[in-house]
Amino acid sequence: MIELASARRPRPNVSYRQADLHDVGAPGQYDFVLSVLTLHHAPDLRAALSHIKALLAPCGRAVVMDVYPAESALRPPERSLRWMIHRVLPLRPRMHAMAALRLGVNLVRHGPSTAWEIYRLSTRKAWLDHLGSDRFFSREELERCCEELFPGYRLDLLGRPRVALVWDAPRGTE
Repeated sequence: MIELASARRPRPNVSYRQADLHDVGAPGQYDFVLSVLTLHHAPDLRAALSHIKALLAPCGRAVVMDVYPAESALRPPERSLRWMIHRVLPLRPRMHAMAALRLGVNLVRHGPSTAWEIYRLSTRKAWLDHLGSDRFFSREELERCCEELFPGYRLDLLGRPRVALVWDAPRGTE
């Protein structure tokens, strides 16, 4: 995605780079931290949120948007059709099948060249490996971390499965 963004959306005031969340920025230097669809890639939700908090300068604002699946998606009920498919069919073929199903819809919505590009990108090995590494958190886990780390936080449910955390750092250091 970084390659695509660099090629299609070059801007003189924007730099694209790949880095571990914990290697980004120095503590207390940012007035605004925006994290979009990052947390479900972090192996430790609390550590990721703690680092985001540490990046903020006094009176800075953090906005963190991510997704969390329904509890049933985290653990499909035993003996359900979804449970059986997950047990029998590995992730990679399931993702290929879903991409093929979306190809038809995307042909109508976006035309052949865009539909093919979406299919091609969504079936690349790197992307499928990326999807296999996702670690989704529950809403309860997110709320527990927010209560501990972000006093006075606001959690906006943007419609399942999207969620946004908004928090303003206090004037002084905590």
